[in-house]
Amino acid sequence: MPKRLTAQQIEQYHRDGFISPVRVMPESEAIALREKMEAVERAQGKPIHGTQKTKCSLLFPFMYDLFTSDAVLDAVEYLIGPDILQYQCGVWIKEPETGSYVSWHQDATYYGMDPLELVSGWVALSPATAETGCMQVIPGSHKVGQLPVDYTEVSEDNLLASGQRTRHEIDESQIVLMELRPGEMSLHHVALVHSSRPNHGQDRRIGISGGYVPPHVRQTTDLRASAMLVRGKDSFGNYPLNEYPPVAFEDPGTIECHDRAVKLYRDKSLECGNRTTWRYG
Repeated sequence: MPKRLTAQQIEQYHRDGFISPVRVMPESEAIALREKMEAVERAQGKPIHGTQKTKCSLLFPFMYDLFTSDAVLDAVEYLIGPDILQYQCGVWIKEPETGSYVSWHQDATYYGMDPLELVSGWVALSPATAETGCMQVIPGSHKVGQLPVDYTEVSEDNLLASGQRTRHEIDESQIVLMELRPGEMSLHHVALVHSSRPNHGQDRRIGISGGYVPPHVRQTTDLRASAMLVRGKDSFGNYPLNEYPPVAFEDPGTIECHDRAVKLYRDKSLECGNRTTWRYG
């Protein structure tokens, strides 16, 4: 299993704003991670929900292990360098035939960062296909920088609580689908315009994404959200480094760390213009 990107993949990332697929673990291991996640859901009597979906690698040890693994971080290092902060980690689940979708957007809108150098790694724990609603992207759209948004898609079906839609003319002929098998990862730039359609398959579409940023990237907001140093060193101090690896899902210290980080993250998102963070629970 390759732990590094090829020169062609790195060139594609800078040209198109994404790479897909990159295998980071065998399919059997991805299925085992899915089982761990669904065991949590069975134990609590409901799906991963609310604040559990945000900064989830601070709450679930198996998610922390995945997004700090060499297989993931080696790929990230080729794109942003050897010093790496993890800024976000989110769970993205689409149940079959529920209508859930993600409107066209840029991750950069509510991140408040300069320069725009964050990269997101999206790992599939179940098949992400055209049928199940895989991510779709507009190649090269990251080069236009951060775009204004409209709030025209506020819907219970939209997994983006703000209802944002980036002001970017979508040419249907340019759309690229990033289909993934379990254990494969896509990588995309923080300013890449992307979305996903509803799941019309028979199985859940389950993905987890980790957002990584080099320490020299500044926060443009008055409020500074926290991050975790996962490789190398931080010589800049732009992010409070008060996030720690989770001990266990129900460990009080783990819960406290996660709650604190999520509050900072959401308060910063509010400062960036997201007025509907309450919809996340």
